[in-house]
Amino acid sequence: MECDGVRFTPRSGWSGGVRFFPLAIPQIMLNLKINSLFSIVYSAHTDTSLAPFVCPVPLINATWNQKGVFLVNRANGCNSNENSLCEPRDLFIDNVNDNLYVADTRNNRIQKYSLIAPIDNGQGTIGITVASQGLIAPQSIFVDTRTDDMYILDYDKYEIKDLSEPAVYRVQLWHKNDKIGRILLSEKGEYGFGTYFSYLTLDKYMNIYVGTRFYIRKWLSSTNYSEKVLAAGNSELGGRGPNNLFNPCAFYIYNDLTLYIVDLSNHRIQKWLANATEGTTLVENLIYAVGITADCNGNIYYTDTYDQAIFQYNIINNQRRMIVGDEHRLDKLETFFPLAIKIDKFGNIYVTTSAASQIMKFSIL
Repeated sequence: MECDGVRFTPRSGWSGGVRFFPLAIPQIMLNLKINSLFSIVYSAHTDTSLAPFVCPVPLINATWNQKGVFLVNRANGCNSNENSLCEPRDLFIDNVNDNLYVADTRNNRIQKYSLIAPIDNGQGTIGITVASQGLIAPQSIFVDTRTDDMYILDYDKYEIKDLSEPAVYRVQLWHKNDKIGRILLSEKGEYGFGTYFSYLTLDKYMNIYVGTRFYIRKWLSSTNYSEKVLAAGNSELGGRGPNNLFNPCAFYIYNDLTLYIVDLSNHRIQKWLANATEGTTLVENLIYAVGITADCNGNIYYTDTYDQAIFQYNIINNQRRMIVGDEHRLDKLETFFPLAIKIDKFGNIYVTTSAASQIMKFSIL
């Protein structure tokens, strides 16, 4: 079964690719309604001819393993061998082929890991390098799961020594088995760009979205990425108004092209409708939120590095709750400083960590 670009492979407890839960009939119907309403996508490709499916994440009161598993780089710390990472900034889950891609920033490479291969108890999942030559501090990655083409956001320099000389961002296209990528587009960022996290993703039309210091720019596939428009942000002043963004370090695109944005330096989560001139604040007074994603119910998930926690935001009742972490800050997960976040087709959560350069997995219960 495939829905919203994700192929669901039958497994134990599945019938016809649809998993049945011990839910009351009204709950199931509500799940179907939510899926129809939000049309969430895990990739840029959507088959709208298919019927809705029952989301593997319960609509309410879903729970995850609190301790998590160190999936990659169990030895922790910055290293460059095949089972290690160094300051990974982003990850991408290929739910069709069950692969995990990681932007291994300080090692200037993209690593690929199988999510179904046996895990070495000592070393964790062993990866392979699928892109490296010519990459400089890769920040973010998107994979076209139909072709295995990789879209990689990187910089033209390793570090910013003068804020008045910001980095130039580039988006490189790497076809499967390429030895070197091709630069699709590049642009000099605004003042100070390159000192914080940067992010890219693609929508269902293969337009490329790139977060800069004060904007999210949308590069148009219809022009072969030679032209761009503003998708969000309207000022370089870095203010806190509804039309401003200040270091939009991660974002998620719904099928209707609505953006959900981590507005890092404004300490908030913004909702920005397609073609809108300003956004709406969903969550505010955050200290250091960094990553964001969504599940197939339409719920938003974001990481907060300061709180060392993962939060879920329900966009139906506008309520949020901590799903991984400790609300009382008494029993912190050791070295758990979550950054990027993604959810696989079964509802399991994956995050990069800043303290130990690891990938952690939190299984849904």
